[in-house]
Amino acid sequence: MPRDSRVVPRTVLTKEEAAARSAEISDVHYAVDLDLTAGDRTFATTTVARFQSRSGGAFVFLDFAGQAESVECNGRALGPNAQDGTRVRLHLRPGENTVRVVGSAPYSRTGEGLHRFCDPLDGQVYVHTKFEPFAAHTVYACFDQPDLKATVDLTVTADTHWVVVANTDHEERRAPAGEKRSTWRFGRTPPLPPYLVAFAAGPFRRLASHHAGVPLALYARNSLFEELSCEAPEIFDVISRGLDYYSELFDLPYPFSKYDHVFAPEYAFGGMEHPGCVTLNEQLLFRHRVTEDTRRRRADVLLHEMAHMWFGDYVTMRWWDDLWLNEAFATMMAVVAQAEATRYGEGWTAFAHHALPAARHADQLPTSHAIRVETADTDAARSNLGPIVYLRGAAVLHDLAERSGWESFVAGVRTYLRTHAWGNAGLDDFVAALRQASNADVDRWVDEWLLRRGVNTVEVVRQAGGHRVVQCPDPDVPPRHLNLRIAVFDDHDAKLVLRQRAHVSLSPRRGEGELALSGASPDLLVPNDDAVSHVKVRLDPRSRRTALRSLSTLGDRRARAVVWGALWDDVLDAHLPARSYASAVLAHGVLESDAGVLHVLLERAVQAVQVYGDPVSSCRMLQVVARHVRQQLDGAAAGTDRQLVLAHALVSVVGADGHGLLSDIVCGRSPWAGLEVARDLRWRGLLRLASTGGDIHGLLDVAMEADPGDSGRRNALRAKAARPTRAAKEEAWTRLFSGSLSLAERKAVMAGLRQPGQEALLTPYATRYLAALESMAGTAEPEFALAFARALYPRYTHAEQSVLAGTDDLLGNKALSANVLKAVAEERAELLIMQAARACDAAHGTGWV
Repeated sequence: MPRDSRVVPRTVLTKEEAAARSAEISDVHYAVDLDLTAGDRTFATTTVARFQSRSGGAFVFLDFAGQAESVECNGRALGPNAQDGTRVRLHLRPGENTVRVVGSAPYSRTGEGLHRFCDPLDGQVYVHTKFEPFAAHTVYACFDQPDLKATVDLTVTADTHWVVVANTDHEERRAPAGEKRSTWRFGRTPPLPPYLVAFAAGPFRRLASHHAGVPLALYARNSLFEELSCEAPEIFDVISRGLDYYSELFDLPYPFSKYDHVFAPEYAFGGMEHPGCVTLNEQLLFRHRVTEDTRRRRADVLLHEMAHMWFGDYVTMRWWDDLWLNEAFATMMAVVAQAEATRYGEGWTAFAHHALPAARHADQLPTSHAIRVETADTDAARSNLGPIVYLRGAAVLHDLAERSGWESFVAGVRTYLRTHAWGNAGLDDFVAALRQASNADVDRWVDEWLLRRGVNTVEVVRQAGGHRVVQCPDPDVPPRHLNLRIAVFDDHDAKLVLRQRAHVSLSPRRGEGELALSGASPDLLVPNDDAVSHVKVRLDPRSRRTALRSLSTLGDRRARAVVWGALWDDVLDAHLPARSYASAVLAHGVLESDAGVLHVLLERAVQAVQVYGDPVSSCRMLQVVARHVRQQLDGAAAGTDRQLVLAHALVSVVGADGHGLLSDIVCGRSPWAGLEVARDLRWRGLLRLASTGGDIHGLLDVAMEADPGDSGRRNALRAKAARPTRAAKEEAWTRLFSGSLSLAERKAVMAGLRQPGQEALLTPYATRYLAALESMAGTAEPEFALAFARALYPRYTHAEQSVLAGTDDLLGNKALSANVLKAVAEERAELLIMQAARACDAAHGTGWV
């Protein structure tokens, strides 16, 4: 495999090293001067760090991954050996010290550090930063750890027609006459951890507003200004309402001087909470018609990043052990705020549909971990950025708030914020604040829900002498204290009618509780019907049969979400044939009135057939899905969200007999009145056409003409890689290692290359995947190695046992990073899940259930 010459080895910072450094260093201030006019590959960087040293005798280093040209410490040049890899060794004295590091550093194309992007539409260049958890030192010399907060004076020199946005307002912009560059000097920041220092630069267009004395602004590149203008009113509205809600809830006004949002090209995540300079993925700047649920999800991201302004930015974790304190809290608050700060109403039902299944699934993998984990180093911190911390963390915080009472929970949060204002805190501090406000057993909650891995499974056991709610035995997951609400439904005249609700408490010592019911045994029993406790629900056989037969007649939206989640868990656990789930979606899911719910259920139905269904019958089952979806689409009201969701679903499942339909869609011709065939739907059509062997020659040019920018380029790369030919796969594989693509573009190639149903073509790449990943150890960009490990794991082959054996060998390779090995271990587990689910489906014959 070709080596990537751009790679710079990345060292890690250990928890012990960070603790030793924070014990020695305090009162940090940085003056950072960056020159972005030095060229296309590198920029000039100068940092002057002033700080106090307790003893002056401890070994202390600054983190810096660039090339240091000179290092001065207290006015004395340290010489060329001061920099050792990514560390600058310092010789300090007790008291105040001043260190000056002058050098250069490379731009990134992976989304980390200072990412550089050239817009193919107009050739304009844009850069933006993303430093979490350990990349600030790729741009400026610093103590790159969260508990060494510092004030920062930032100066940026850029092309004179560029705009520079940072955490604070610029105090001065100097552009000498005749010069082709300008210098932007920004106001001093409040104390920030290095990973929250941020800026973006380029010929951005700006839209400004204000709310309650806080200046607001939105920035996007020039080629997206029309979209920015269209979306700005709604975005400003969500931001304004969110600021009001959080300021009142936390009893603390927004703590920073301004609130800007920058839509950053090729952004690696949904968003990042830099105070005063939030960066967002451009996918949130809609370029085509989207559903209300898609807008709700954007509001969720905006409110998530906003919650961080208080919880994470104003008060920051000491070390990455308490990443959950940032992310779980922000995720939870974004759900709570939807009811108060948006038009979308309560958010926990959508959370139960979209987020909780992913959280439960993560706990089923061998890499499951506690929400709060001891984090040895900064690489381990990266591996914790996942559904367990974000989603399960939010779920158990929601449970705690319900148990303690919302007012008590909020009072504890307010105490926490007041006590640790502008500082750092951790789990013990949060618990201490909650203890002051609540009578709940917070210590037991911490032990059971934060410090233990795994999810408990509950079900109702029907017995002649009475029904019992039990925690199913699991050798890997000890029982917990549970307070469950159980809903009881009867089938009356083909409609599920609520008979009663009951509460049952379970304890580790007594893992079951009696469910007191009057009358005959009910048709449907739904444990945890309010989705408050974070548990996996396993329906008893009669309840499962009732759900499969009559779920759409259940009027309670939250209870339906719990049942849908239980059925999906059953597919992944090989307890329910994939075809049974898909048939339930086609019978009952299509009757869901919420287009967001309809969307996720149809996606899972297609996944059930393509991935977890018996491959022998998958083509025929997809035809059945396509026929049912087409029938629903023919009856959908013109121009509605429902019509759009159904069209997306149909395009993803039609086979060779639908190539004419797909060609029409790629060309922008709408087969249904009122359906807007936007760029997104065109690309979906082209991808399906390509992956099913259709002729995309000529149609690719049509799609690119309608979408000629970077988004179109990535979609074209994906479609080309999806074609079911040896030449297409080889071309895609070669392109991955050419060195000419950004990580976002390489991810697009990988997303197209691995397709279910192309096992014969993909089988030869199994051994190549294993060999390539081994050769990446220490040589490839860490972000690419991780993405490659996950996206191209050979899940769809005719050599599954050989893949598993090769994976086991690979997992013994200690040269690979822990993050890559974690991804491989998870993908291996996913392959085993797929095998078991397919066997379950095959055991039920070839008929449609």
